[in-house]
Amino acid sequence: MDTFNNPVTTVCGHSFCKECLNTTIEYNDGACPLCKNILSRAPDVNIVLRDIVQEQREEGEVVSAEDEWEKKKVELKNTEEMLQDKIDKRKTQMDGINTSLRDCMEELDNEWWDVNVVFDAVINIVEEAQARALQPIKNRRKVVEEEAENINKDLEAEIGRFTDTISELKKLSSYEDPILYLQEFPSHQDLDDSRNWADLQFDTSLSFGTMRKTIAIMMEQIQQELEKLTSTELRRVPKFAVDVKLDPTTAHKCLDLSDDGKEVKDGGKDEEVDDSPERFDLFGSVLGLNCLTSGKSYWEVDVSKKSGWDLGVAKAAANRKGKLSLTPDNGYWVTVHYEDDKYAALSTPPARLSLKEKPEKLGVFVDYEEGLVSFYDVTAQSHIYSFTECSFDDKLFPYFSPHVKQAEKNADPLIISVVKPYIKKS
Repeated sequence: MDTFNNPVTTVCGHSFCKECLNTTIEYNDGACPLCKNILSRAPDVNIVLRDIVQEQREEGEVVSAEDEWEKKKVELKNTEEMLQDKIDKRKTQMDGINTSLRDCMEELDNEWWDVNVVFDAVINIVEEAQARALQPIKNRRKVVEEEAENINKDLEAEIGRFTDTISELKKLSSYEDPILYLQEFPSHQDLDDSRNWADLQFDTSLSFGTMRKTIAIMMEQIQQELEKLTSTELRRVPKFAVDVKLDPTTAHKCLDLSDDGKEVKDGGKDEEVDDSPERFDLFGSVLGLNCLTSGKSYWEVDVSKKSGWDLGVAKAAANRKGKLSLTPDNGYWVTVHYEDDKYAALSTPPARLSLKEKPEKLGVFVDYEEGLVSFYDVTAQSHIYSFTECSFDDKLFPYFSPHVKQAEKNADPLIISVVKPYIKKS
């Protein structure tokens, strides 16, 4: 139905469009189209209704049913298309999730297999070492049992001999002839001619050297197997790489930082810088800009041309002034290379590290929730050291010290390098 156009009201109280009413009256003999009463006079213009219709038209709130129907059909179609689009997007998301799940499960299955293989090998190593360690004991037991069996035979022989002697003595005691008695009387030498068993001892001693050698070989073999887990770790950690840059506001005044914040070396002289609370004032150290407060983080540092360095992480609240003790108790988890060929983890007490070769690139991995800081020789694909069960109750920052240069020795910088995908050595 359309809206009223020139609304009028009849004497019977019904309202119509003026043109519609005039047309209808001609066919209804002057009767009202609704109540059929004869209209005695012309209808009155309904001013109030006219104003209401006009106001609604101006506000755009009144439309015809046909227009509204068409509008709603378009709206319904648009809604249907929108919902179908949402369905399609969610199906795509589900496909992505399922693909990610399959990839994740495949990766976990591979890791499960890698770990199982290593621990199966470790169990075999322990069982073989156990067998080697127990074999001398088994051999010794056999020897002792044979010795005891031989001794028992000797004792049984002596018991038989003594029994025979007793019988002879009883027979001798019945002799009445003194001369015959004296002739047959046994000598003390005959009676004492037997082994003294009072000091008998079995030799149960074993070679402790053999035992320790077996254990040492076992531990070395176990370590070799556990190192295979490093390949699993190094394959996984690059996905947690962070773009570490150095924070110049924390750098000791003797340090020279590159413009891109990726390199640091001993500059050989002190620069004019402000002595802010954040800056190291005695140790030639610098922190990274990256604030670690959760999750996993990994970065790599090129140390190939260095003869000394410190690398690790530090708490935000860790002391940076004066002589520092770089230990976990003081908010530092650090490994150090010093005197050309010496390495240590600055735990309490420090742990001397025996590395087979000089690292060229060092990887640092932090798992905040697990309380773990691990160090890797990326080039050799080996694990160097891990701080475990760390108490991280503060922000952490990457920690660097290039150590001082001596003449031109150790003059090259520590270089924060780009983390590349892991490629297993052939």
